Amino acid sequence: MKRWKNSISLLLIFTMVMMLVSACGSKSSTEEKGASESAKTTDSAKTGEKVKLKVATWAGAVELKEFEDLISKLNAASSEYTIEVQSIPADYYQKLQAMIAGKQAPDFMWLSQEYVAQYAKLGAIAPLDQELAKLDFKKDDYFAGALNVGMYKDEIYALPWISQPYVLYYNQDMFEQAGIELPNENWTWDNFIETGKKLTKDGRWGGLINNMPLPMFLWSYGGDVFDKDGNITLNSADSMKGLEMYQKIAKSGITPERAQADSMGGADMFKTGKVAMFVGGAGDDFEKTAKFKVGMTLAPKGTNTVTFSWIGVTAMSKTTKNPDIAAKALQDMTKAIHGWKVVAPTKSGFDAISTIRPDKTYAVDTIRKASEIARGFNNQPKQAEIDGVIWEKLIQPLEQGEDISKAVDTTISKFNEIIK
Repeated sequence: MKRWKNSISLLLIFTMVMMLVSACGSKSSTEEKGASESAKTTDSAKTGEKVKLKVATWAGAVELKEFEDLISKLNAASSEYTIEVQSIPADYYQKLQAMIAGKQAPDFMWLSQEYVAQYAKLGAIAPLDQELAKLDFKKDDYFAGALNVGMYKDEIYALPWISQPYVLYYNQDMFEQAGIELPNENWTWDNFIETGKKLTKDGRWGGLINNMPLPMFLWSYGGDVFDKDGNITLNSADSMKGLEMYQKIAKSGITPERAQADSMGGADMFKTGKVAMFVGGAGDDFEKTAKFKVGMTLAPKGTNTVTFSWIGVTAMSKTTKNPDIAAKALQDMTKAIHGWKVVAPTKSGFDAISTIRPDKTYAVDTIRKASEIARGFNNQPKQAEIDGVIWEKLIQPLEQGEDISKAVDTTISKFNEIIK
């Protein structure tokens, strides 16, 4: 939820700055410098020198060291390119957007899925299909839901390097002590509520949904906030069923109040045994940190079996000087990350999970099934503003028990103001 609030202003500023830059027709000294650097880079490619590329990342500390080691190995193995890592661990998007607007964009940039459509529409990142067609790129190797978030208007703009399908974690010790049957992949949200009530006592709660994206409930019943063409479908009959279920769970008494969950941290509440069931990313570290036996199964369903996945991608700047070599570097870098991060968004890279995270071996089949049914949002170019409206005009009213139809009407009215 905090991500939604923080990203709205950043993308608004980015949009306005990019519009001003696009409207300016005269060549500045920065542009002339860029042209000179472009000529130098192209000449390097022609003379056989390695093309110098730069990747922006939010990684810091241990993650940064691991990423730099990975890049060093790629650089040593390639005769065509060398990649420099640019770490921006704080205010990442704000600084990245300033770099793009100032015509100092890195060749590659890590993005969270909700930024892809925005950056693509504004011309900050390049479509990749033409360059990938020259390589051994295997589109079908990606889990469909993961690759889709890197696409805009049927073109690939970014390659996923991680996919975190949401699964249901449960405190197996708590279930067994209460003599309650363990959750399974056929569970519905009603099963979640019913069992949660049995486990809610003595200062402990049966479940937690505060960290889950609201659209996941809509998908469970065949609905969505927007369809693939950008049409608003929030008020469809199927979407309304999902909203009703969200409110039903929120008011069932099995979950802590949002203020308490936000204060204590939902993941920490599960880890410390204060919550019996938690829907979170398949790569979460509960197996390593919890002092009880952790179980995992697919997230509960409505009429459809589906789950959300947090997906990180790498995009290529529209201004990269050697797109053919850059595309090859992007593919090499993405494949290498698949052997580092859990969970890989590809079928060929998936099995590395048991090597990278042996603690997840018990749940490999569940994670594979979750990856197959996982998806991201139908992201819109103004997704950050849309997310802000969902949080303020829909989620909060639903959790407070307000009328669903009224909240939906208000939300749609705000959507129309944004996308007009």
